[in-house]
Amino acid sequence: MTKKTLPSAIYWRALKEARPWYPQLVAIVVLGLLATPIGLLAPIPIKIILDSVLGDSSFPSSLAKWLPPDFVRDKETVLALCLISGVLIALVTIIHTVVEWLYRETIADQMVRGFRGKVLGNALHQSPSRGDDRGVVDQVFRVSQDAPALQAMTIWGVIPLITKAGSVLWIVWVTALINPSMAAVALGTAVPLIVLIVLKQRPLCDRWHKVRELESRLVQLAYEVLGARRIVLTTCREEQEVQRLVEQGRACFMAKMAVMVIDAGFRIVLALAIGLGTAAILYISVRGVQAGTLSVGDLVVLLAYMAQLYEPLKGIAEHIVAQQAAFACGERAFELLEAPPSIPEKAGALPLRRAQGAVEFRDVSFSYPGGPEVLRHASFNIPAGTCVGVVGRTGSGKSTLVNMLVRLIDPTLGSVRLDGVDLREYRLCDLRRQFAIMEQEPSLFSTTIAENIAYGRPDVGMSEIEEAARRAHAHEFIAALPRGYHSHVGERALMLSGGERQRICLARAFLKQAPILILDEPTSALDKQTETAITEAIEELMRGRTTFIIAHRLSTLRRADLILRVNDGRIDAEHAGPLPVPEMEPFTGSGSPIWQQRWAAQTTGSKRATG
Repeated sequence: MTKKTLPSAIYWRALKEARPWYPQLVAIVVLGLLATPIGLLAPIPIKIILDSVLGDSSFPSSLAKWLPPDFVRDKETVLALCLISGVLIALVTIIHTVVEWLYRETIADQMVRGFRGKVLGNALHQSPSRGDDRGVVDQVFRVSQDAPALQAMTIWGVIPLITKAGSVLWIVWVTALINPSMAAVALGTAVPLIVLIVLKQRPLCDRWHKVRELESRLVQLAYEVLGARRIVLTTCREEQEVQRLVEQGRACFMAKMAVMVIDAGFRIVLALAIGLGTAAILYISVRGVQAGTLSVGDLVVLLAYMAQLYEPLKGIAEHIVAQQAAFACGERAFELLEAPPSIPEKAGALPLRRAQGAVEFRDVSFSYPGGPEVLRHASFNIPAGTCVGVVGRTGSGKSTLVNMLVRLIDPTLGSVRLDGVDLREYRLCDLRRQFAIMEQEPSLFSTTIAENIAYGRPDVGMSEIEEAARRAHAHEFIAALPRGYHSHVGERALMLSGGERQRICLARAFLKQAPILILDEPTSALDKQTETAITEAIEELMRGRTTFIIAHRLSTLRRADLILRVNDGRIDAEHAGPLPVPEMEPFTGSGSPIWQQRWAAQTTGSKRATG
């Protein structure tokens, strides 16, 4: 969906998305249309008081046939009847308003919750590269702030237009029965203005689109600064970052002010048109009373109806202008919702319960769109249960290799196979269940420790969760917390140390029991004592599993049966021998650790299969 999408097309897309809620939306329309006949009753008691109580006119015959004859002859009885009717009409009006409001808000919330879930679900299936281009924070903004546009365009968009148009037709019909010329004047002054606003709505929508983009950048800037708080504080850049945020806020305000100026212009012209129409109607009404063609009661009723007529006409015009913000939000939300998944699942894909763990790369090449090749003609075969070390400079393609294993990306050429079958032949969810991943930066959610451990298997019981924690050497510190396994880790798990967070992730891997394990430098940020404890647990987890270890420290590659050296897009497979494991040494000026240079020299004559 592009920025040039017509508003009518956006409306149609919103209505299509709201199809499961059509019965409820129809109920909201009916409730909205009931407001007009209830409102038309309000001036009737006043007319009767003016004409039949204060004046000498007879009681309206259309109502008299429903009442006993004695009621309509006595003025005191008629007055009491009118006062009681006024109270009852007011009571019915407020009950109707409250019921409609509560029902509308309930359906609106349910619609937005479901739509947000769909948008988030599709955003999760965008590739990392695509997510980086669009910006994770911008995706969050679309899910949280733009997704409510669905209710803005249906419950607050299409439905109010229908109900207001219905109100106009009701009131025009009733008014025309009393005085056709007044109905014609009211419509003649407002309808052409509404047509003009409809024709000019696209420029407003484009301006609101710019406003939403600037607001998204503002949130992204705040998120970026708070996420890099330590660097900002240690470089004394607080004032500069605050000023940058203020400038971005000013840009948002100026873009919004441009829209508000146009909006205000429309409202001024609309008010002027309504004022002229009201003056014309007053003139016609007064002349009618002077000529004796209208009673004072008729005049009051007509003026009340004109006020009720102009209110929905004014509301339609203002509503069309205000809806442009919803159009802009809707375009952004639907753009994310309709983006095709970067990794499609093949029709009729094969189910996979549990893999043996044999992995093969066959002449695999990969490049990001518009970029150079990250991997070139990589070929290697890894039997099930093999421990594989993956080494290479930063940016050499190690993460790309791992991303292809779990099908976050697909090869540009060649194929990656699991147990002899191309990964693209498997069901995506089944395939990804075969992997347990531990990263350098542990990924925990702001929920309880138990739910974090059971994230891959939410149906397990507490006994299994505790057993996984014991195997990961995490039970002791979890049990010492005030609420134990029911303790909330908080945002970004800041209440836990790095070693504690990593042990929880390790417990999650134990509980998942996947046949293939990927360790992406899981201990590189830990101190020596914590690393030793976690390494022991990891070695237990590795038993009987195909394991990929991405590491810079040779100490973490002791158990490796095979070393994959990634260098400038090529992968050399080296069978690991009884090589000495030196301690970590400083990096050289060239960017390669000394141990890598020495190790490369020792393995020059080793058997290697070059892809």
